[in-house]
Amino acid sequence: MKSRASLKLVLSGVEVREALGSVLAADNEGAPPGLRLSVRERGAAIEFLAESDSASVSISTVLGILRDVSLFEEVWLLSHRRPARVQRA
Repeated sequence: MKSRASLKLVLSGVEVREALGSVLAADNEGAPPGLRLSVRERGAAIEFLAESDSASVSISTVLGILRDVSLFEEVWLLSHRRPARVQRA
């Protein structure tokens, strides 16, 4: 049985997409045998396509990417947070 799982993320801008892409590229090298993982980037969007002979491999690959994206989002927000300003009434 062949399986295919895709994930498309539309980010807040090209800068975020490039940063995410560079972080994920290192994690997704050396895929398991039989897994074909492709990545397309366009504008602020990034799309992942996992194809395998096993549905569980395709699905677990996309879930792994989602976990990495969630961690990236937390780090990105913490490192790009603007200092709070006190407004006086």
